[in-house]
Amino acid sequence: MRRTRVILASAATYIGTVVGAGFASGQEVLQFFGLLGARGIPAIILTAAGFAFFGYAIIEAGRKMNATSHLPVIRSMSGRFISPLLDLVTTFFLFGALSAMVAGAGSVLSQEFSLPWLVGAGIILVATVVTVLFGLRGVVAAVSTVVPLLILGVLIVSLSVIMSRGAALTAPPEGTRPLVPSWPLAGATYISYNIIMSVPVLASLGTTLRSKREVALSSIVGAVGLGATLFLVFLAVVSSLPGVLKYEIPMAGMASEAHRLGGRFYTLIFLAEVYTTAVANLYGFAARIAPQDSLRFKLVTVVAGSAALLAGSVGFTNLVRTVYPAVGWAGSLFLGAIVVYALRGRLR
Repeated sequence: MRRTRVILASAATYIGTVVGAGFASGQEVLQFFGLLGARGIPAIILTAAGFAFFGYAIIEAGRKMNATSHLPVIRSMSGRFISPLLDLVTTFFLFGALSAMVAGAGSVLSQEFSLPWLVGAGIILVATVVTVLFGLRGVVAAVSTVVPLLILGVLIVSLSVIMSRGAALTAPPEGTRPLVPSWPLAGATYISYNIIMSVPVLASLGTTLRSKREVALSSIVGAVGLGATLFLVFLAVVSSLPGVLKYEIPMAGMASEAHRLGGRFYTLIFLAEVYTTAVANLYGFAARIAPQDSLRFKLVTVVAGSAALLAGSVGFTNLVRTVYPAVGWAGSLFLGAIVVYALRGRLR
């Protein structure tokens, strides 16, 4: 029974690491899948399968190596020539994404609740730093506890929209273009984008599991949960076309249409997603710099958190435009390395 709880906690942590602010906003789902129309369905199936395979590969490699950061896993899977570049991009992105989450939290709280930006950003930052100071155990406990509530909130809004509008696969209006026009490429890009961000937590997650069976179950349960949630958000988004295109945060916009307090309710869900993403990013960054049980880890956590607050002051949009483009090609490179690693029989 205790091992079952460990597996479910690992699966929930996997889901919480991937289901970040972009997913929760609905904008990622709209751009990658919604604007594909009916072709978004096979893209989502491919994505779920990819999450199962690549999640398993990374967690199992982390288990075998007893990894406490992403570095040994990246080195083993991508080789000595590519790994330094991937390590640099991943570490830089972790800090940049953390700064973007802090900035986004400050902006949303300021917009919805009229709090000063610094207060809103500070609330999320303090909660994030305190969680990470407890190390991997704190990260898993916090994320796996919060994730069921987050998924429930996403499902409530998605199902409310589907029930009120009907589950119609509405074709996107003429003139709109999906982020990636080919559905196989859209699924592959979405996998690479999210997996590279998840490596630090997934690699360390392997140390909490005892066997390949536990790793496989954690990966499959996590991937099924991600795929099902992705599909429901997809249905809600495509059922709301073309009106949903006017919203920067489509899920909050649809929640407002469903209920007068829906927007504020979903804002809290969105902030919780920001928190889980920020926790994963700060932990991954700090664990790369220092061993998690050391005093230096705690110092890096506090200093990096403070620096993220300063970096976040340049604005959420500017950070996303600067940091996120590097992730796509780095993720694709890493996925290719994982496939080669698996073909060589290193996962046996």
